[in-house]
Amino acid sequence: MKIAFVSDWFLPRLGGIELQMRDLARALTDRGHEVHIVCGVSGDPVVDGLTVHRLPGFRLPGFGIAVTPGVFAALRRVIDEGGYDLVHVHAGNVAPIAHHAMQHCIRQRIACVASFHSVLKYYDVPLMLLDALHGYSRSAIRMTAVSTVAAAALRPLVKEKPVTVIANGIDLAWWRRDGSATKAPGPVEFISVTRLQKRKRARWLVKAFARAIQGLPADAARLTIVGDGDEMGAMARIIRRGGLAGQVHLAGRQSRETIRDLLHRSDVFVLASRLEAFGIAALEARAAGLPVITMAQSGARDFLTAGEDALLASDDRELAGHLRQFICEAPLRRSLSEAACRPLPGVDWTDIAPLYEAEYRAARAAVG
Repeated sequence: MKIAFVSDWFLPRLGGIELQMRDLARALTDRGHEVHIVCGVSGDPVVDGLTVHRLPGFRLPGFGIAVTPGVFAALRRVIDEGGYDLVHVHAGNVAPIAHHAMQHCIRQRIACVASFHSVLKYYDVPLMLLDALHGYSRSAIRMTAVSTVAAAALRPLVKEKPVTVIANGIDLAWWRRDGSATKAPGPVEFISVTRLQKRKRARWLVKAFARAIQGLPADAARLTIVGDGDEMGAMARIIRRGGLAGQVHLAGRQSRETIRDLLHRSDVFVLASRLEAFGIAALEARAAGLPVITMAQSGARDFLTAGEDALLASDDRELAGHLRQFICEAPLRRSLSEAACRPLPGVDWTDIAPLYEAEYRAARAAVG
């Protein structure tokens, strides 16, 4: 099949949607499909061997969001003139390009699969209005979501229409820790990989960690946060004012190879985000053999088991308590770590790509 992946975002902007699109496109290419990317981000016309159509037009300053009719006209031309068998839309929280592509597919009866990568909590009224205007719930579009949490949040848009949950994919073999690798003795090493934005709650993670290590020796635990974003300055100030410079390290943006190496040298992955649709960074950590401490509201609960390979917190106080438990209770560390070394079923690209192919076949059948 010749497939168009359409999204507001793509590389070089870095995030979960962007990397999942790239990796899924490569997995499908390996299976004999031709995949083009259509996006609203400036950059190179070819990325990792994938053709990228970058839509021209004005973007909202500071946000990069499409706001002019010219962007949407260019999107329609690319879809109509590309000779695609199917359009696969990848939507996040604010996604005018993604939604316009879906609306165009509805009007023109173009085979379409829509994947929702974010938790659309608090968007109920806009989603209901979108459905009333464009008929998402009555359309032939195949709806998918990356987790049960993300799927539940879609109900105002799709009503009773089925939503297929397809997990984010991963190359399990690439992330897996070498069995001969051993962690050096020293502090309990916490690691978090996240965008430093308010929605991801990295500030609250630092505060929970500070509460967890109160009264403990200075070398009891250390937290490394990998990622960049507009919260970097605020977080640096919190660390400085809290006297945490020796315990909390902001590592900035790093390559996948460096992240994998950091995971292999760590004891546990931690994330404070509540509105986490899936938690691809948590999945990568789990694939690398790390237990995970995160919020119970996160979509990561689909692939984690509380009390076995993870500790799931209902609020920030419980998050701090879980962090302290992990530091102070060696038997708990051992049991969680042993469970995290077990294989993860159903999330390798060899599992995920066929699930999307099934959705593509159903979407094409739905439009005749």
